Amino acid sequence: MSDELLDIQNVTHIYRQQLAEIEKRNGKATQEVVDDPFKTRGHEREKLERIDADLTAAERSAHTRSLDERLAKLEQAPQFSTRATKSAGIAGDANSAEFTARWLHAGLTGNQAELRVLTNGSTSGAPVPTDMERRVVQQLYLASAIRQLAKVNTIDSKRTVTVETGIPTGYLVGETSDATLTDPSYRAVSVAPYKMVAATKMSQEFVEDAIGTGSVGTALDYVANRLATGIGRICESYFTTGTGSSQPQGIGACQSTTWASTNSSGIINQGVTLTEDQTVTSITSDNLFDTVFAVPAQYRNSPRFQILTSDACLKAIRKLKNTGVTTTSGAYATDYIWTPGTTGNTVNGGYPATIAGVPYVIGEYVPSTAAQASTGTDVRGSALFIVGHWDYFEIFDRTGMGSLFDPYSSSLSLQSTLYMWLRTDSHIMNPSAFAAIYSPNAS
Repeated sequence: MSDELLDIQNVTHIYRQQLAEIEKRNGKATQEVVDDPFKTRGHEREKLERIDADLTAAERSAHTRSLDERLAKLEQAPQFSTRATKSAGIAGDANSAEFTARWLHAGLTGNQAELRVLTNGSTSGAPVPTDMERRVVQQLYLASAIRQLAKVNTIDSKRTVTVETGIPTGYLVGETSDATLTDPSYRAVSVAPYKMVAATKMSQEFVEDAIGTGSVGTALDYVANRLATGIGRICESYFTTGTGSSQPQGIGACQSTTWASTNSSGIINQGVTLTEDQTVTSITSDNLFDTVFAVPAQYRNSPRFQILTSDACLKAIRKLKNTGVTTTSGAYATDYIWTPGTTGNTVNGGYPATIAGVPYVIGEYVPSTAAQASTGTDVRGSALFIVGHWDYFEIFDRTGMGSLFDPYSSSLSLQSTLYMWLRTDSHIMNPSAFAAIYSPNAS
């Protein structure tokens, strides 16, 4: 019998004797009597507290001693070869420097024997060794310009949104004259999220190496991130030039034959029309100012009033200048339409700069040339430059982005497929809040 156990028994015996005396005096055998300061004498309470402290210390000592004994037994156990630490120098070990060198050599020489497969059946690629995952060089893409500008909503089902298209007209009438009755007008916008999907197939070897020996590694995170990037890019494309028929309506959707009359399709129906087949290099300073001021003043007087344009268009605009401005000495001065930001490198980091005093954002999918399929009096072409109040262009996401890991469909070849998808829609809610520069296509 250990010393700690004897100590515990002795303390417990004294504790029971003390309790018996208190119970005999009060005629009760409840712990409430012991805890009641009015029924327990001072020296009795002090003694009970000392007993409790001694008992706790004895129990703690016994527990520590038991742990020490167990650890000593484990340390004395022999270490078998199957439990020994593996050497990092084995050439077949994915964590070794030798394996990394072989992987890099395979990538440089095109020798696929050293690579495992990440493929959709037409091309081959390779997962990286676990110690090289963080060194995958990713391509850089523009962030979604439309999502930065637009009003983004999350919905849980299809929606029909009522949009006001006109307000009652006010009249000045005489004292006994009749009032003219007018009603507000509306149109309905149907929101039906469209599904955007990206997927890739991975070999079982890739999945196992991606997970590694600890927790989930970065290789699967990398694949998911790239799939999400692909979905973001296809969404940005439709948010920019989508027709609204079997796909989201883009802010630059112009292919309507009724824009000059009823504009029942709800597209941007004001701005500047260039001649046929003109590109962004044909845009003039007057075009820019005419387009900006085509938007009513109530929409221009807002920080949400901004420009969406392409990089090619921005390049052309930055070259525009007024050569007729003269200095006090009578010499000609150069007055650029594009105004640089106040700080930083104005070529690539000094933004926000302005065009005609309006902030702008570069969109990857804004066209720079005409892309309209037909021409006519009531047909506008590609929107090369768009300006407006962006609270009136809305994106509707059906909850968030989802994912599905399918290990069964290609199980005969030990491959698994990772799917990611997003259901979304977009609409121009108020075309009068926007204006654009268009270019018809003569073909």
